[in-house]
Amino acid sequence: MAILPYKFTGKNPYDMRIPCEHGNLCYDFDAIGTYLNQPEVQKELGVSKKWGSCNYAVNLLFAQAGDWMKNYQGLIPDLLADGIKVLIYAGDCDYICNWLGNMKWTQKLDWPHREEFVAAPNNDYKVNGEVMAKLRTSNGFSFMQVFNAGHMVPMDQPAVALQMVKDFTTGSLAEHAAVEDLLV
Repeated sequence: MAILPYKFTGKNPYDMRIPCEHGNLCYDFDAIGTYLNQPEVQKELGVSKKWGSCNYAVNLLFAQAGDWMKNYQGLIPDLLADGIKVLIYAGDCDYICNWLGNMKWTQKLDWPHREEFVAAPNNDYKVNGEVMAKLRTSNGFSFMQVFNAGHMVPMDQPAVALQMVKDFTTGSLAEHAAVEDLLV
């Protein structure tokens, strides 16, 4: 596996800034499991099964059914053609789904406005007046590189993630992006 050399470093593949300290997922999700397995929480959620952060038996069933590691990027042009806006985002400290690779595939995506998207600037995206990300957007397609965040952007940058989702769902992503000053 290509990930093995990185795993041997002991670093977290989901956040290169920190070590991998809790098994394959690198994070301690015990508090979430404790909360979600409380009888009163399960009652409110309408469930009766024990929560587990990553069920490898379920993962195996998905893989055996052929529903694992599928490439869905080819469906994005159809979404855009139907007027459905698309946002791809990645934390800049994520190794396993790195921002640079994600940005590159968005720029290679075969769709009618590819050239316009490729030519679009990477604008500063501000939250509370502070630059927190870079945003490229054109014709309903957006890519955001979130600063100081790993794989779990909402955990690492909750204010940015919340603003990003609010802006995306209300169609106002560009309002928090400042066009970089052009040098003439």
